[in-house]
Amino acid sequence: MSDAQGTNTAAPPTESRSSNEQTIVIFVLVIIGALIAGYYLSTTLIPKPKIGIINLQTQVGERLEEAMTEEINYARNADDIKAVVLLINSPGGSASAGHDIYYQVRKLRNEKPVIASMDGLAASAAYQIGVAANEIYAKPASLVGNVGVIMGQPQPETLSERFTTTGPFKATGGSATAFLQKLDLLHADFRDSVVAERSQAPNPLKLLPDQVATGEIWIGIEAKDYGLIDEIGSTLDAIDRAAELAGLDNYDVVQVRDEYLASLEGSRLQSALKTYEALDAEPEFDLSSESQNWPSFYQLYIPLE
Repeated sequence: MSDAQGTNTAAPPTESRSSNEQTIVIFVLVIIGALIAGYYLSTTLIPKPKIGIINLQTQVGERLEEAMTEEINYARNADDIKAVVLLINSPGGSASAGHDIYYQVRKLRNEKPVIASMDGLAASAAYQIGVAANEIYAKPASLVGNVGVIMGQPQPETLSERFTTTGPFKATGGSATAFLQKLDLLHADFRDSVVAERSQAPNPLKLLPDQVATGEIWIGIEAKDYGLIDEIGSTLDAIDRAAELAGLDNYDVVQVRDEYLASLEGSRLQSALKTYEALDAEPEFDLSSESQNWPSFYQLYIPLE
């Protein structure tokens, strides 16, 4: 009589171990794939943060105002631009254009950190634009300041047999005395804006208002001592500070002009390109060269009481 033998249906231990190991490997590969896919998806859906550079490299005028208006608006509305550095190298220029850009920079700094980096020269209206930033950096030899206003005098009223006017100043806009009073108002406005901004700066102003408003130009070392700037440093230092204020460790540095142009198409792009073409065609300034357009003498200006 033979014993009946049962059938063993359980898998050998080695086969069971191998199956479990394969399952674990597949599980790990799936997790790694998900992480890689998630990374690339996140970089697509959540762009890498950027520090935007806005250049003020010409005289302050209508074309610069138009270009900077578009760039500042773009920087304000671009979610990936977390902070802005103003790179300034300009002798100044139009008071009205300077005022417009100054107020726009103030509005920008209320939403995102703005650091001004003053290169070779930041004078007059260019300096006023700079003081609208959260902080100002300059090089030791940067030329900074020149807080003052230049205004032409009206032509004298003359009698004419060809034209008549409805008032004594219709042809001239006002008397010489009235123009001096207007000059005083603009001068005081410029001075007061610098004093107000720099008095609240990290390196507060240490000059009296009348000392600020003499039209003097200071080198960066002096400007730091007097509180006209906050730090001596390079443009890279200014970028690092902008990133610090924005809380960024990993970021790209981009030209806002390039980002703005890349967002345009069609007629808007063509219009913007024409604006930049005209702006780039403006003559460069050179403080070391002589110019027949510069005044040959200077008149002592004493403010009206």
